[in-house]
Amino acid sequence: MTVALPRNAKHPFWLCAGLGRALVWGIAVMAGCLGGANASISYEVLGSFQKPGTQVVAPLLSHSDGNFYGVASASGIYDLGTVFKITPAGVLTTLYSFSGIDGSGPASKLTEGTDHALYGTTPSGGTNGFGIAFKVTTTGIFTKLVDFTGTSGSARGSVPDALVLHADTNFYGVTQAGGTGGFGTVFKMTSAGVVTTLLDFTGNTGLRPGSQPQGPLAVSDSLLYGVTKLGGAVGLGCIFELSTSGTWRSLGEFTGTSGVRPGSNPAGGLLFDAGVLYGTTELGGTNSFGVAFKTTAVTTPVYTVLRNFADLTGTQPSGTLVKGTDGLLYGATVNGGVNGLGTVYKITTAGAHTLLASFTGETGVAPGSAMRGGLVLGSANFYYGVTGSGGPGNLGVAFKISSTGTFTSLAPLSPAAGWLPSGAPVASGTGTLLFPIAAGGASGCGNLMSVATNGAISVAAAFDTTLGTAPDGGLKSAGPVFYGVSSKGGASARGTMFRYTPGIGMALVSTHSTSAGSLAEGPLALGADGLYYGIGREGGASLKGTIFKVTTTGTRTRLVSFTGTAGAATGAKPRGPLVLAADGNFYGLTEEGGAANTGVIFQLSAAGAYVVIDAFAATGPRSPQGGFVVGNDGLLYATTSAGGAADFGTLIRFTPATGIWEVIGEFSGASGLSPGALPGGEMMVASDGSIYGTAVLGGAADEGVVFRYATGKGLQALVQFSGLVGATPGSAGAADAAGLVFTGGLSFGTDGLLYGVAPSGGPDGGGVVYRITIPPPMSEWKSLYLGSPNAPDLDDFDRDGSTNLMEYALLTQPQIPDPAALPAPAITQFPDGVRLAIAVPRDPARTDINLIVEVSETLLPLSWSALASSIAGGVFSGPGYYSGDTASPGAKLAIIRDTQALSASSRRFIRIRATH
Repeated sequence: MTVALPRNAKHPFWLCAGLGRALVWGIAVMAGCLGGANASISYEVLGSFQKPGTQVVAPLLSHSDGNFYGVASASGIYDLGTVFKITPAGVLTTLYSFSGIDGSGPASKLTEGTDHALYGTTPSGGTNGFGIAFKVTTTGIFTKLVDFTGTSGSARGSVPDALVLHADTNFYGVTQAGGTGGFGTVFKMTSAGVVTTLLDFTGNTGLRPGSQPQGPLAVSDSLLYGVTKLGGAVGLGCIFELSTSGTWRSLGEFTGTSGVRPGSNPAGGLLFDAGVLYGTTELGGTNSFGVAFKTTAVTTPVYTVLRNFADLTGTQPSGTLVKGTDGLLYGATVNGGVNGLGTVYKITTAGAHTLLASFTGETGVAPGSAMRGGLVLGSANFYYGVTGSGGPGNLGVAFKISSTGTFTSLAPLSPAAGWLPSGAPVASGTGTLLFPIAAGGASGCGNLMSVATNGAISVAAAFDTTLGTAPDGGLKSAGPVFYGVSSKGGASARGTMFRYTPGIGMALVSTHSTSAGSLAEGPLALGADGLYYGIGREGGASLKGTIFKVTTTGTRTRLVSFTGTAGAATGAKPRGPLVLAADGNFYGLTEEGGAANTGVIFQLSAAGAYVVIDAFAATGPRSPQGGFVVGNDGLLYATTSAGGAADFGTLIRFTPATGIWEVIGEFSGASGLSPGALPGGEMMVASDGSIYGTAVLGGAADEGVVFRYATGKGLQALVQFSGLVGATPGSAGAADAAGLVFTGGLSFGTDGLLYGVAPSGGPDGGGVVYRITIPPPMSEWKSLYLGSPNAPDLDDFDRDGSTNLMEYALLTQPQIPDPAALPAPAITQFPDGVRLAIAVPRDPARTDINLIVEVSETLLPLSWSALASSIAGGVFSGPGYYSGDTASPGAKLAIIRDTQALSASSRRFIRIRATH
């Protein structure tokens, strides 16, 4: 054998072998670079889900730009309320989410300023906690104008209500509390936020009786008109007049169910029209369900009850009446009506009442309930409003209604895409990944979403109250069909098992119950018997949780009812998923139960026998918040939410054959060797045997991490979530309104990249779907052996004739000259003749490498043909593959042979080409 070193740098070396005079065989080992390696992990947000505001109690603002603007008192990114926009076509967008220091819980109508910005207040939050006044542009740019200061200070008052813009360019408003006596104030505010207090109320008696003034004020030239909810001689509220210079006059006090001014506790402002004030009270009147009234504003006011509200036509009117183009007054009630959920009505100035609509709850012809804000007149004589609840998900709905009662639902406060991603993505079989969303969607019950490798996200199917609500955990595939569980909903409102078939849709498989087990957490596990096995975190005979199995036709059997700290099935609050090990048994974990009530490791045999393998102690690793995953080595891996040196949680490995478990990684909190805390939820195993998962907390921003465990490398944080903004937006855990904690999960796409969902965080607060590009193994290899992840592929560090790329591909050492370790060609006797062959080493973990074995009768560039290929670390395939290769972890030695006998040619060359 002779060796000839090449002149062409793309041919690192040639090995030529000669036999006799006519036949020459050889090997060419060739490396080509298709792109430089990236040494850093890339995190990319593919989609951000909007966490909407909820509990709307204020009317909309009809803006000069043709859109409607409003505020929600709760939820949003920080759970402290939002400012939102609704187009006439019904497109709802969150403009701003309050966070506390900038205000919280907005509950009053916005006002358009001369600059067309939106001016409003929040009843709480701000620097002093007494509420604020703010402005926000129609594009969402926020400015805090005033921090109210309570019973004293430069802006005394607290719980400010709606502002009204006066012709003098100042804003006027009330605070429902604060002021010198704590009964509320009337104030003036410039557009720059300079506050002047015009009036301090004095309660049931005093110079200016009244307490808890309600906004907005009504304006007539230099006079302001308003009501107080309480105060006055009998404490049922007052009507007052105040000049812009501060001169106060009483127009009367409410007297309850009878008396000279029936009515009590107004819950909205007044409407001024042609010298008459119109309003409503939420209580009082003949039926104690509230009244509509009018009063003149002359020296001796005349008070008239227009209507005593009654149950079947609406009770507890709320909000400010609005005058229509037809001269009638339009309003809404919180309760009553045909369904007891509130109404929309119109009334003449003489008191003739017409019921326009009765709200129908979450569905029906007039979806919505608890209408507190009142109406606003929009274009084409339609009246617009938002309900506080009802509609999809019972979150409220924006609507319009005509003067004749034609009701149109415009926009539910439940976004169509939903929010709160709640399970790991799974491959759909068509190149996309499927994952559940626990909240929102067309029915407000959550969605099944699809994400493609090009980043496109769409709704694959929507849940409803029958199919289940709040799906929890990834899906389990069975060929073209997928199975999953919901934690709530279904006939018993205790959750369901559902089936999804691409192209067909969703179907109910079974309904959970308290006795059989509820609050299921996926994914399900497929047994050897073809049945699906799962856990319920609650329910069962002792309400400690269950293990169940379900047939694909929906027959559900409770296998285990957990018994807590002792008993026949020690353990409580099992966590998903169960896993089927190679020994034919299922294994799982509980978060509670066992002697220390910190959880157990258990086994469930194929026959249904339950055995506790071990119970976690009161200290050390304990309280797992997720199930096992089966590693490529056949061992089981899981996390505990607590334990380890810093008590931030651990990664454990369990050997079923011996029943022994050990800690193989410890989380270190905000920093340290393995940032992360409170690990839990689903984990996954990559083809190279690495374990991937998430920790709910920890990392620099304490928003959780994505971690990886690999033999020889230990436990490391790949991504540290940064919450709403930053380089890695998202939060690894989130709770819904019922306190259920969701943790999302991870999966590899068909492009080899890592996809995941974070249940919260991101720029819209409702979670994100993301993609992680992990540096290929070659970058790490270069860092380890060559000192830099960017060492050139075609360099030859040890000057042995083999480039860095080829050394990496063929598992040789780049620091030590070792040409003898390279694959050598051989003439081998196969059953059908003597052929040229070569043994090619490869490591399946090196997924950034393609290996191609080629043959030729010449050395011309275009004369080579492929015998076999290993693409992205995959198993060799092609006509020349003979033996030695598998997909299991660890180095392989694949035998590749020529397809042509040596006797068929006078010259034959074989080479290995590596690319990445």
